Amino acid sequence: MEEFYNDLTLKIQQAVKKVMSKILQKTGDETIYAAALVTDSDCTTLFLAVNTYEYLEKRDLEYLQLMDFHLSEEEQRQLNEGTASLTKWLPDEWGYADSDDDDGSELFNEISRLLYEHDEEEDFDDDAYEENQELFFAAVTSAFQKLKEEKAFGERTEEILCFISISDDDRAEEIENESARQLNSPQLYEPFFNRCIL
Repeated sequence: MEEFYNDLTLKIQQAVKKVMSKILQKTGDETIYAAALVTDSDCTTLFLAVNTYEYLEKRDLEYLQLMDFHLSEEEQRQLNEGTASLTKWLPDEWGYADSDDDDGSELFNEISRLLYEHDEEEDFDDDAYEENQELFFAAVTSAFQKLKEEKAFGERTEEILCFISISDDDRAEEIENESARQLNSPQLYEPFFNRCIL
């Protein structure tokens, strides 16, 4: 099983590099502040999401207008100061993802197919299921660390907060916080850990 995840680490690195080269072209002068690798509760899918401050501002404004939010005075103050956001830490709401790039999307689709097949092939009991999940998160974290070392997210890579996110799962906040702690400097991690989502 470990060989599968060693190979997965390399495949993730290749996919992210391919996607990021296109995303960096698309973002142009925009400032990327975060990148997330997002999975599901069974760890059988994976995609990359990236956001910029410029897209964040536009998206939050759209939310305020379309969703008819009624913010308290304190929430409005936090939103204005940038200490709270409607979408800042929600990868599903971000502006750039692997689906925007055909080649990169293919690579992530292949990764998801392999993860799904691996899950189907193995007859996991509770202990093996937990071990499999641990190996998955270790592989994704390792890939992220290598990508950061290689500045795959651009010249400002060290200023971009990276984390792993998981959709529709009670463990989401715990996984996001722990991965962010492992992957980022304390200066980047602490505001993320203390984040406020309205």
